[in-house]
Amino acid sequence: MDAAIMDVYRDYSYICAEYVVCEKPGEWVGAVTRVDKEVVKKLISEAEEALDEIRKILAIELSSFVGNRSLRFSLRYCVIMVVEALADLAVAILEKDFGVAVESYRDAFLRLAEKGVISAETAQSMTRLVGLRNILVHRYWSVDDMRIYNDAKRSGVKAVEKFMEEALSYVEAKDP
Repeated sequence: MDAAIMDVYRDYSYICAEYVVCEKPGEWVGAVTRVDKEVVKKLISEAEEALDEIRKILAIELSSFVGNRSLRFSLRYCVIMVVEALADLAVAILEKDFGVAVESYRDAFLRLAEKGVISAETAQSMTRLVGLRNILVHRYWSVDDMRIYNDAKRSGVKAVEKFMEEALSYVEAKDP
């Protein structure tokens, strides 16, 4: 983009990254994303596969879920899979399109919000899921499977769906 065009954009919008202009978060114009489409497809597919399993588990009554160790462990693992796949997508977008390296999954989602790729609300929801993933992976304290089930049913699935919608909207808007 030449200097004259950049001056016009500076007056009417804000610059989200070099050669990437957004009128407001989520409405992208300008350069093409540098994120490999095959990587995006793979990561979204992994997240969707785990999300499908989560939905199947959430269709089961809570009492049956609590009484079944395989279901409890499956839900735990699916949460880990979803968070890691989507965090990897967040990292890829930040690195490829914004030249930003992050130190944690939590930071990746927060930085995507700063760049206008996802909403602040979505970033906060995803950082809560990162916290749950960390508990599951590192066993910081005992795991409350009933809480995981209830949180997933109440807002967790919706948070993941919203992130995927916003991230895909960004990637697709930047893909000619």
